[in-house]
Amino acid sequence: MPGKLNKLILAAALLLAPARAAFSGIPMAGGDNSIRRSLVSGGGAISAGAGFSLNCALAENVVSTFTGAGFKFSSGLMPLAAQPGTITALTAVTKSTGTLELNWTAPGLDGFQGAVAGGTYRIDTTSDPAHVFAPTVFVTQFSTAVTPGDQQAYVFSGLQANTTYYTRIYLADIRTVVAEDSDHSDESTLANLPVTPELAGVYASSVSFTWNVPAGAAEGYRVAGSSGNFGALFPGGVVYTSTTENGLLMTLTVRGLRPETTYYFKLASLNWQQETNYGVIIATCTRRQPRPYQIEGLTTHPLALARKVLFNWTTPDYPDLAGVLVQTSTAPITQELEDYTAYNNGAVLADGSVVLASAAAVAQAHTGLLLDSTYYYNFSSKDANNVYSLVVSTECLLDLPPMSPGGLQASLDPARTEITISWSGVTSNNDGSMFRFSGEPLELARYEIYRATGLMNSNWALVTSVAVSSMNITVPVPDPASVYYYKVAAVDSIGVPGTSMIVDTDKNLYAMAPDMISRIRIPADLTRVVTPGGNSAGSPLFFAALDRTADEGGKVMKAVEFAPIQAPSGAELDAFTLDTPRMDIVLRYETEAGMVVPSGLKGAAPEALAAYKPSVDASDASSSLGAYWYNGKDYVKVFGSVNTADQTVTVRSAVPGKYQIRTLARSSGVSFDVKEMSNKVITPNGDGRNDYVVFTLDNPRDSSITGKIYDLSGAFVADMKPGTQIADTLAWDGKSNGSVVPRGVYVYQIKAEGKTFNGTLVVIR
Repeated sequence: MPGKLNKLILAAALLLAPARAAFSGIPMAGGDNSIRRSLVSGGGAISAGAGFSLNCALAENVVSTFTGAGFKFSSGLMPLAAQPGTITALTAVTKSTGTLELNWTAPGLDGFQGAVAGGTYRIDTTSDPAHVFAPTVFVTQFSTAVTPGDQQAYVFSGLQANTTYYTRIYLADIRTVVAEDSDHSDESTLANLPVTPELAGVYASSVSFTWNVPAGAAEGYRVAGSSGNFGALFPGGVVYTSTTENGLLMTLTVRGLRPETTYYFKLASLNWQQETNYGVIIATCTRRQPRPYQIEGLTTHPLALARKVLFNWTTPDYPDLAGVLVQTSTAPITQELEDYTAYNNGAVLADGSVVLASAAAVAQAHTGLLLDSTYYYNFSSKDANNVYSLVVSTECLLDLPPMSPGGLQASLDPARTEITISWSGVTSNNDGSMFRFSGEPLELARYEIYRATGLMNSNWALVTSVAVSSMNITVPVPDPASVYYYKVAAVDSIGVPGTSMIVDTDKNLYAMAPDMISRIRIPADLTRVVTPGGNSAGSPLFFAALDRTADEGGKVMKAVEFAPIQAPSGAELDAFTLDTPRMDIVLRYETEAGMVVPSGLKGAAPEALAAYKPSVDASDASSSLGAYWYNGKDYVKVFGSVNTADQTVTVRSAVPGKYQIRTLARSSGVSFDVKEMSNKVITPNGDGRNDYVVFTLDNPRDSSITGKIYDLSGAFVADMKPGTQIADTLAWDGKSNGSVVPRGVYVYQIKAEGKTFNGTLVVIR
């Protein structure tokens, strides 16, 4: 019981802290860090009663009298325990692909004082960066006896190559009192050696190497070259190096070498700490000169959608230049060109490389390429005698991001603390071409789930990622009272995510245009249309939002297309429409120098703005801008609502497609012009042409609109119905009580905001 009693006394002392002033005069002596306490009166017992009294004197021991209600304890001795110090200066002194040797300075029994006899080291190491360290958590422990300042070491073996291990070491004394904390070591093992390194080309002033990526990968590579075999030969010579921090790159060239000189090269893999693991030494002799000058300014233009790549360069100024020979291969090119040898287009060299062009000028195209395959290229200028220059090498990987997941849906638990997101599996590239190899990470590596607190120009945070076999995920909602936005991106192994629709915690769906503001919004109760059972195609859908900047200029301030895309084919779904115009089409307009300008002129130079001569002041946007919709034949006015704060125009619609913001004179209230009738003559015979008439109104206040049809005698014929495609429209199908009306002239009457708009139309049968 002494230990428990000591704790009780200390607890009582804390409760009586306000009375500490009463003890300020007590002398203190002794240094053995122990407290002896005893009870006086009552045989060591505290009897019931009100209040407490605590009398103590500090010397070598502490003698206490403690009275109060409800306590009983016996006197004893409580030592003040010394605690071992924290491990410091924890560093790696040696490492390999499978081992780490850590070194540290031993602490003492009490901090950094006092030798430790019969102690224990506890070591905890992990490759998990989220691991929680504590003195009670360890992977190994062993006995030790140390003097403060001793240099200690421990070797971890059996580790993974190119892997960071997070380590803490705690010292405990013979009583197993453990240090509270430890210095940390975040050290990576060395990457494995590059696999099968070999010479790819030897030239007068450079040498190229190729290799394969080692097991466990690497963060980069380094080639070092020395004419003195790195000091093994006299003199030591200058060391030339070439380094890349691209772990997927498998070729390097060391430049600046002397012609006709023997060099010794070694190739190293790098871990993230840029530490090297060098392999075998390869020797070669650089070639002689003179040769034609190599090409300059090589640029590569991959066109993945067209399955081709374009190259441009500048040809050297060299006598008797006869063009540039271009080699290509799906493996690193190792075959040197033979001087004085002519190669024809299509010639196959010994290493399998092919002559793409034997005498190209300043450009070359390579077509018919496969996606997600690396193509290697060598460019060699040549003279009239077929003597070839130093090679300029490059490589190209045509990659298309995976298609956007279709059929995006969301559901929340009743408490809105968790959201479950589901989607259709992705099996094709974003152009609809199917993956070449099912399950190949290069084409589809994972799905990434992102969250944002806003929709426009959002900062998306990665929430989690799931395997390609997953098609749903449940994640927590941080605040049930707030709206959060989620998206699911299909990602290939290159790390390029495809586009994605967005779903919010109210279950609305969005597709954002590249400006990250223009968008389409599908309300929650209509989102079933993107599922196979909710549309006419029976396919998962997603909406692509595309800028049409080529259509901008003149009166067109913004042009965007919203296209429903079928997965996995990538084909656009024709004639898509909702049952009601409740889909929001939001278009963003831009301003510059206080004027509304086409989006392409945002940030343009003053002379470009002057040449355009903008005519709409930003403060007049609500009365000078409106939306247009392409109905398959013409762009027609659909007006929309202007929000000058967000610089947007919003149209309520049932149809996606092409929309524009144009300059447009508008009134402050509801208005109608006969020019906004879809047609003045209808033929309601069911042939799909001119079967009905649509009236489009400018309704900036979103006022209620009604419309009726009368004959020339004034007799009521029919009520107009709201348009099924665009909000603020009325339609009449030429029928009364379900029957087609007789041919003739009819009067329409539209009322809104106390205004009446009359006119006539003709029915022909």
